[in-house]
Amino acid sequence: MRGAACGALIAMLCGPVAACRAADAQLQPSAVLRVDHLRGATGATADLQIEPAWGERASGKALLRLTRPRLGQAQGGDGAIEADVIEAFALWHGEHVDAKLGKQIVAWGRADGVNPTDNLTPRNFRVQSPYEKDQREGVAALLVNYFPAPQDTVSLFLSPTFRPSRLPLPDTGELVFEDRQPDRGRWPLGLKFDRRGDKLDWSLSYFRGYQLAPEWQAGSGPGGVILHYPKIRVFGADAAVNLGRYGWRGELARVLRDDPAQPGGAHANWTLVTGLDRNFDEDLNVNVQLIVQQNGNLDDVAGIVDGQRRAVARVNAISFHQERERKFGATMRIGKKWLNGTLEAELLAYGYFQPRTSYWRPLLAYALRDDLRLSVGGELFVGRPASYFGSNRSLRGMFVELRYFH
Repeated sequence: MRGAACGALIAMLCGPVAACRAADAQLQPSAVLRVDHLRGATGATADLQIEPAWGERASGKALLRLTRPRLGQAQGGDGAIEADVIEAFALWHGEHVDAKLGKQIVAWGRADGVNPTDNLTPRNFRVQSPYEKDQREGVAALLVNYFPAPQDTVSLFLSPTFRPSRLPLPDTGELVFEDRQPDRGRWPLGLKFDRRGDKLDWSLSYFRGYQLAPEWQAGSGPGGVILHYPKIRVFGADAAVNLGRYGWRGELARVLRDDPAQPGGAHANWTLVTGLDRNFDEDLNVNVQLIVQQNGNLDDVAGIVDGQRRAVARVNAISFHQERERKFGATMRIGKKWLNGTLEAELLAYGYFQPRTSYWRPLLAYALRDDLRLSVGGELFVGRPASYFGSNRSLRGMFVELRYFH
């Protein structure tokens, strides 16, 4: 049954790609099929992409994702094939200006993996993949890049829509969630100045929109939870320095809340991520970062009288790292390659102190062929239940992925 379902996905994936190649090489079609076994479930995902070109100044991109979370199950529920357009935009290239219009992914920040200035487009943390790049999703927007000098870029981002990040929610049957999307009165807006040099890259940014991750608010009935997306403004800066085998990265964000905070809700904060990386040889890299978050005007969660409001306030304190006024964390990423890069190993560790909680992801990947890659690894969530990673201990497990490029 799993083989038949996988075969159907391969047919859906490769058929259109072959047709596109035969019809017009200007479409530049490509596709990726991956089969993942993660946390006891085997699923398949097909990414079909075209990158058409219309002359020298106009081009585009469309990425369609087909997902079947559980192979071997009948159609319906998790056995159904889900379709989602990740990106679909047109791009115009001028001498000093580029303009991109449509559904697109825009990522900001130079830190490794933890980016407090990255607030423009969401992530899907429910996706059946351990890789960060597979979690990114696009939003309908206009992105204009102006190049006043070869090393400088001034960017304007404007979106008429809001799409939040998708987070795994507890399926206990005791909670009833209401996803309360914000009105369209505020269009998410981003401005950025970026300069790239031989050894130093840096940028200044501003964002006005909504928080991508929801805060919990107590609903009207027992077990009722409202998912609310506060209005925010974010002032950011980042920099990266390249000194041969050594590198330094830093990213700083000031997050301000524009609507009144509920008792126990998300509050304004400063977040700094800074660290060093070193290439010991061509095949070994080590990256270490320190995270500091300074929170302001925190609530006395224990002093909230209403039990339901106190419970959601505790969830918010954990989710937004606001258990204390100042919180410290760290990340570490070690990567090693062998056999001319065909065999790769990586260890990712991400954690916070007080309370101590951490996430560990060992990964081993081997290129069986140029178009076929096998990955095995695991995800480990450590900490007490009332902690950032410890609250997700039920999600820990091993994973196996086979990724085919066409």
